[in-house]
Amino acid sequence: MQPTLPIRLIVQGKNPREYFDPDEMAELEEGIRAVGVLEPIVVRPIPGTELFEIIAGERRWRAAKNVFGDDYDMPVVIKDASDETAEAMSVIENYHRAAMSPAEEARAAQRQLMRQRGDKEETARLMGWSPEVLERRLALMACTPAVLKALTTRSIQLGHAELLSGIPPEKQGSVLAGVLAQKVPVAVLKSQLGRYARRLSDAIFDTAQCSRCAHNSARQAGLFTESLGEGYCQHPSHFEELTLQAVQARADALRDEYPVIRIVNVSDGFTPLPLTAEGDLGVGAPQYTSCQGCQSFGCTVSAMPGSYGEVSRSLCFDAACNSQKVALWRKAQRDAQAAVTEAAGKGATKPTAKGTGKAGQKAKARHKAAAASAPANQTPQRVVAHRLTEWRKWLAKALMAQPQRSQRVLIALVLAGRGADLREAQFRNAFERIAGQTAPAAFGVRGGLQRADAAPEAQLDRLLQAATASAAFGVNTSDLELLLNYAEVDEGRYFQWDKEFLDLFTMSELESLAAEVGLKKAMGAGFKAARASKKQEFITALLKVPGFSYQGTVPAVMRYPRQPILADGLEGEVDEGEGSEVTDRTFDRQPEPAMA
Repeated sequence: MQPTLPIRLIVQGKNPREYFDPDEMAELEEGIRAVGVLEPIVVRPIPGTELFEIIAGERRWRAAKNVFGDDYDMPVVIKDASDETAEAMSVIENYHRAAMSPAEEARAAQRQLMRQRGDKEETARLMGWSPEVLERRLALMACTPAVLKALTTRSIQLGHAELLSGIPPEKQGSVLAGVLAQKVPVAVLKSQLGRYARRLSDAIFDTAQCSRCAHNSARQAGLFTESLGEGYCQHPSHFEELTLQAVQARADALRDEYPVIRIVNVSDGFTPLPLTAEGDLGVGAPQYTSCQGCQSFGCTVSAMPGSYGEVSRSLCFDAACNSQKVALWRKAQRDAQAAVTEAAGKGATKPTAKGTGKAGQKAKARHKAAAASAPANQTPQRVVAHRLTEWRKWLAKALMAQPQRSQRVLIALVLAGRGADLREAQFRNAFERIAGQTAPAAFGVRGGLQRADAAPEAQLDRLLQAATASAAFGVNTSDLELLLNYAEVDEGRYFQWDKEFLDLFTMSELESLAAEVGLKKAMGAGFKAARASKKQEFITALLKVPGFSYQGTVPAVMRYPRQPILADGLEGEVDEGEGSEVTDRTFDRQPEPAMA
């Protein structure tokens, strides 16, 4: 005999079905009103009570309650089931009867998967599904709650949800609102989403990381009926983020190559200014070589769609300077051409000597054009800072080697009210070396007098020179250049070609430097191979050129500007040899104060 229970003793269970279609429920109620409930529902006892919880059959229970009331004897099958078994039975029951919403099934599948600690095979078995059905339902959990609710209430179709699952969660709400407001068909939504997707084949980053991404269209294509197909990223903002990271990486890789590396975005409105030796906008070969060492020389890396990561090389980032260089080169060419024309006219009635023919005249004209537009560039600030540091050391050494000029410099500083330019730290180090005394850093005038009085008399002149030489580290740049000229400092005596110096330059600047001092010519065919290597290997090659005279060869960037100092000439020693040994020990490798 079929067991029954009064409806009042039966309560709702954890039904994965959340939505009950009104039309379907009305139809079910009509059938029950006519013949009653023919198929029993499945329930389980609630421990400690007289109540029973529905495992499967809530639709029939609802319909019978509405038709017959709480006293109706409901046919039942009583099961003693755990929570996970009860939910699995409920899903199976619903899956094979009036279908639940795929969203409801997706939530139930996710809960069951958590109970099974991620074991998809066991989850699919318990729910009576194939692994493919489980994967399709779990994939829907990429939808936001709003999308899943719309799917549950039949406001959208499964195809809508499948397409929406591939786009970022923060975008799903606005797209869903448009779909609902405009009643957008699945096919139209597919077309619209395709406009915003990004082709993975266009990516400049490693797409291996995309294989398991929820926004990879290939994932939807393998699971759903509706998808954009394979090969698309449906998360444009993340695609852009990864792209910009790759662009930045390319820019960083060029730091050793150029002084300026600029990443160009669509919103920049940037127009590149190509730098060339020849052509309508050329600056001439000598100037082009010099421009490679300029702080405004560089390249761009594109962050614009269609050209992501593309590098545009040999660009000038100082339009005003470039215009001047182009104008100078054009004028030089016009002047040279005029000279050729004039020479050709004069030579028309005279015999042509060797080397003065048409070819010789053109060669001379080209040489004249190059000379007329003397190469120049803007020195990078990092090199300027290094140069000033070296100049100060060189001046200090020169003043230590020229007693009379050192005295006159001291007098000049006091007369100009620039005694504050003397630097205590540098003089203290020199005093300790020369006088052979050491003392705490802080002492007053009394302590200073005591130390000065104790200094060897034979070293007093040297100590006064050291006091004057310390001003090299305190004077401002213009006065530093003035004193370098007064002391007639020979850069070739002090400048050293070493890795520390060359490390200051980028590859393009090193090429310009090598061309300027003759290193490029001395290396011959080997220069091209060295230039193609990494920066440190290039530097090593530049410092080991057989036959090149490094000593005394000083690049223009390290030379100070010459200027007249005294109208009647200079008096005093010009020989920097005397005392140079003491000077090297005294003023090399000492801490230097900030420049004035």
